[in-house]
Amino acid sequence: MELLPQSREALDEYVTTTVDDVEVLLRVIEGWAMRAVPECVALSVTLLEEDLTFTLVDHAATTTPAAADADATGAAAGDPHALDEGGWAEMARERAFAGILSTVSLPVVEQGRAVLTIDLYASTPHAFHDRIDGLVDALGGWQAGAVTNADLGFETLRRAEEAPERLREQRVLDVAIGVAAARLGLTTRDAHDLLVLAAERAGVSATQVASVVRTLLA
Repeated sequence: MELLPQSREALDEYVTTTVDDVEVLLRVIEGWAMRAVPECVALSVTLLEEDLTFTLVDHAATTTPAAADADATGAAAGDPHALDEGGWAEMARERAFAGILSTVSLPVVEQGRAVLTIDLYASTPHAFHDRIDGLVDALGGWQAGAVTNADLGFETLRRAEEAPERLREQRVLDVAIGVAAARLGLTTRDAHDLLVLAAERAGVSATQVASVVRTLLA
């Protein structure tokens, strides 16, 4: 699997105090996942505190979103069994990202708090059947929180693609908070709350307010 270009860009700029090396973590998870689930074609790690997602993907196996089959969907809607678990799963696969037929999401908990989520994607419908226990043991996931087939549309890919922009916006916000705190004699926490309140009142994003504040107070 290859690191998504946007994940490479984000990793080159990102420094975290909670994870020593995100890319190493991704590669370690990849090794465990590929040994346990050879059908695995993509994986994502989301750092929950920072709300940042990083992704590895086999581009040859996962290319473009699959088109929904209207005839199949209509048939499913008229099928008396369409609303059972199997029916929903089949309808979800019709709208799945090409090459992804099963997924599992594993939260990782430290000291009673979820710190990251590991999402694995496979090319066959039952790739994770009877393998979740092994994945939980290997990856340190929280078994009770494991969810299967919740992201057949590969939503974490979109979030990973947005990571560099999220980091740029966070830098703008951090600089504005520092400037406001220094010029107005506030704590950084109070400066942050002031920017958020101003954004809510103006009906704009905190990043937009931060850009104005940085220009006015710099």
